[in-house]
Amino acid sequence: MTTQRTSWALAREAAGLILTAFGLLGVLVALGALHWAAVLCAALVGLLTTGVLMRPKLGAPPWAHAVRAAACIAGYGGLTGCAFALSIPLGWIGVSVAVVLVGLWLTTRAPEDEGAA
Repeated sequence: MTTQRTSWALAREAAGLILTAFGLLGVLVALGALHWAAVLCAALVGLLTTGVLMRPKLGAPPWAHAVRAAACIAGYGGLTGCAFALSIPLGWIGVSVAVVLVGLWLTTRAPEDEGAA
């Protein structure tokens, strides 16, 4: 039993990746034609989604966790900046949601997570 893929499977996967990339590029260009903030918001949502879905294993090097945190912070921070550009109250909603999330994170930490027994 071999784990190598056939050339057709590799070609199909490569074609799928190329079509996905061009499809996303088309969506971003179309949104950019509508408004600059729309394309920027879409790109930042993609960055935030990547950061949320990227889950390094516990034994992963520290830089993997730092990359995930950086993607989440850059995505959410940029998205909040775009919200301010579109509507100031919408931007303040983004800031308030971040404050709520940090508050929830602080209140749900278990004592054993901090090393105290």
